[in-house]
Amino acid sequence: MPVAHVQRSWQRDGLVARAQSRWAGLWQRAGPWPALLVSGTLIAVCYGFALRLPFYFDDLPVFSWLSDRSLVELWTGGSDNGYYRPLTFTVYMMGRLLPMGTQQVVLHGANVLLHWLNAILVMLVARRIGDGERMSLTGTLAGALYAVFPFLYRAVPWVTAMPHMLVVTLTLLAAYAALRAEPEGKTGWWLVSVLATALAPFAHESGLTCGIIVGGVIWIRHGIWHRRRMAWVALGGLLNLGALLLRMQLPGIGSFKIDGLSSWFENIMFFLHGLVYPVGTAIGWLVHQRGWHDFTLVIVSALGLAAMLIVSAVHTRRWRWIAIALWWWFWGSLPAALRFGYLGLINSPRFYALGGVGIVILWAYTVASLGQLVRRRWGQVLAWSACAAAIIVPNLSYLGAERELHRQLFGVYQQILDGAKEAGNEPLGCVNLPAWLAPRHQTYALSKDGVIALPLYTNAREFLGINGAAIQADNVMFVHTLYNPEPYSFGYHGDWPDWGQMRQFALQHRSVWQVRYQDGRLVALPVGSMLASDVSPGEQVAQFEGGPVLESAYVQASGPGHWALFLDWLAAGPVDAQAFVHVVDRNGAMVLQADGAALGGMVPMSIWQAGDRVHDVRHLYLPEQGGPYTVLVGVFDGSGRLAALADDVRAADDAVPVATIDRQ
Repeated sequence: MPVAHVQRSWQRDGLVARAQSRWAGLWQRAGPWPALLVSGTLIAVCYGFALRLPFYFDDLPVFSWLSDRSLVELWTGGSDNGYYRPLTFTVYMMGRLLPMGTQQVVLHGANVLLHWLNAILVMLVARRIGDGERMSLTGTLAGALYAVFPFLYRAVPWVTAMPHMLVVTLTLLAAYAALRAEPEGKTGWWLVSVLATALAPFAHESGLTCGIIVGGVIWIRHGIWHRRRMAWVALGGLLNLGALLLRMQLPGIGSFKIDGLSSWFENIMFFLHGLVYPVGTAIGWLVHQRGWHDFTLVIVSALGLAAMLIVSAVHTRRWRWIAIALWWWFWGSLPAALRFGYLGLINSPRFYALGGVGIVILWAYTVASLGQLVRRRWGQVLAWSACAAAIIVPNLSYLGAERELHRQLFGVYQQILDGAKEAGNEPLGCVNLPAWLAPRHQTYALSKDGVIALPLYTNAREFLGINGAAIQADNVMFVHTLYNPEPYSFGYHGDWPDWGQMRQFALQHRSVWQVRYQDGRLVALPVGSMLASDVSPGEQVAQFEGGPVLESAYVQASGPGHWALFLDWLAAGPVDAQAFVHVVDRNGAMVLQADGAALGGMVPMSIWQAGDRVHDVRHLYLPEQGGPYTVLVGVFDGSGRLAALADDVRAADDAVPVATIDRQ
């Protein structure tokens, strides 16, 4: 190779190295602020929607239980289900003192802020457990990985998952304070560490391992044989032991059942699946699309990770970060692995929260060590960036899909809640209200996707009451009007009435709302009500021969392109017929139709009884352009349309014009 070419190559590599060195120096001098910005931005994108959510799932029974408890009772006894989490319950109690509406924002916001704080603390801890260059970048990556850790998609938006978030915060704070205290020799940091360790079991029962986690981190990082260090670590462990003994003495606290031993192998696979989560989407695809065996793929992936860690330790001669990360993962996962059976784990990915700290630190350092296998500095940066993007981008995509699930499901619940707050809607009846929503195709092999809104041990009335609309409400599912949202699987809540029972349900509720899937989204719409009456007919819009009387009809704008048609019928008795609604343009051409039984297809004329007054609401969606439109109403049976008389004159085609919609 010519000498001049070699010189130019050296000069170019030198310029690149100096430029990268300058950037690294700037990043180092900037301190933690870039990492805070990165993790904060990721969390805002992934979880900002949580601030608009109502209380749901276990929020409902937990907040109902809290409503008649004092602060002293929270700290001296367990909850109805035997949980002793007084620190978290105190946060709930304080939040519930705020005005309704503000409560939801503040408590959801507290969860999101805790997650951000956890990502920041992960970054700070990761910076202090390793050796060598680029600890700042490695810490930033660890914080970013925790910010988008996929298995927290249920925990962060859900208020009563706060115990999992808070115990992570306290354990991370205890570890960071101890890591600060050790080299600086400051008693103040040790006091912070011990205080956080002491409080962790009062946030969540997995906090009983906080002292073990922190002790292991310190001893692996700095060694065991140091009297002062051992004393502080031992004090933290003793405080955790004291918390355990206190729990055993307080009334109403459930014992720690070890149900996980019956499925010990499956539980190990579950937590190994979390450990190899960057390849989790590939495992899920092979399992769900190709029928490969899930446990085999997890084992192979774990062996591959082990080989990669051994190579990294040999190449870099640094092993402490591997030991610390695996120590944290093991002890953070152990309580849930012992307490719950396999089915309980795969339906509750939030159990990865504490062990997930070790997982993301492990992968952040793994990415950094892989970059060091490349000789040239620019190649290291490229390898580091590619590996980081390969983990973060799929996680962002996954969390985006889960965000859409929340938007779909809780959009319906917000509509029901808004309706409950309107005067005149009590008692409120809900039909086909989805209890949970999940994608038809699961992403991960050993973790269930989806969102739960209304578990079987609560109901619509409790949901409305906890969220500020304390009215009488009931919910049922009616199989004859079930919808089929193509991208989703779903579950319903409530009794399954037959046709006659559905009529009674409509009579017992002043306003009936029905959930539908239309235009790619779930919607909750008012569909009317019924009243049994012996009042004689009043004014009439139309009389249908051998059928009911249409007493009134009018339309009302309900949104852009959305009009509600209100039809008030008086039944003469059951008739084997149904109403039709046709909307035509100025030329008489059909624009849309809304035929079928009243109340969204749930109360046909064949079950009407003499004297029934049926308030039927139908929803019309008109084109953006055009008009005016004429709304025609009639009744038909198997032999054709019933004769329609309006003002004693038979309507053309037995279709009575009842309203005009002019969009101009």
